[in-house]
Amino acid sequence: MKMRLLSKILLFTVFVAVFTSCDKEPDRPDYYYRFKVNGVQKEFKANTDSGILFLEDPNAANRYMLFNMTTGRDNEKNALFISLRTLESITIGTRYEMQLGITVNNTVVPRITVLYFDENGDRFIADLLQTDNPGARDDAWVIFDELIQEGSYGRFEATIYSVDDDGELSERQDMFITDGEFFIPNFISLR
Repeated sequence: MKMRLLSKILLFTVFVAVFTSCDKEPDRPDYYYRFKVNGVQKEFKANTDSGILFLEDPNAANRYMLFNMTTGRDNEKNALFISLRTLESITIGTRYEMQLGITVNNTVVPRITVLYFDENGDRFIADLLQTDNPGARDDAWVIFDELIQEGSYGRFEATIYSVDDDGELSERQDMFITDGEFFIPNFISLR
């Protein structure tokens, strides 16, 4: 009787082990993003929603890269989103700068837009061209250091502002993102 119970328990344990091992995700590299906000270090392991979407349309002049750097379950906390527009394919080591505007639909727009959600969910943005917005100090840059099959390595910095600050542009409180680094997966989309 005890032997029969022991064998059922053993069989049940093997059954559970086999079926729970099928649910495991495949191994993936240690994707991350890190940066300083006004000198305070922030470092995150990227979740499965993180990545860079490369949108390339062979018939269009512009190319778009959408960076999605998120961690945990809430994509509106400790998250960073960057949009990069360019006329050419990405070049390793090139510094892409926000204030070097790019023409989209006959309008000059920032080459880069940055949206940051802090640990409280407060939103900060850099999205203004200084030439069109007197007093604005919004700024950002991105550099790709390496593009490999598993993802992209790169660096970034930005000067951002609270989305809720609707006062005079020159009087907004600066927030500096410095020493930014990332290693996140690549997703290619040909339109």
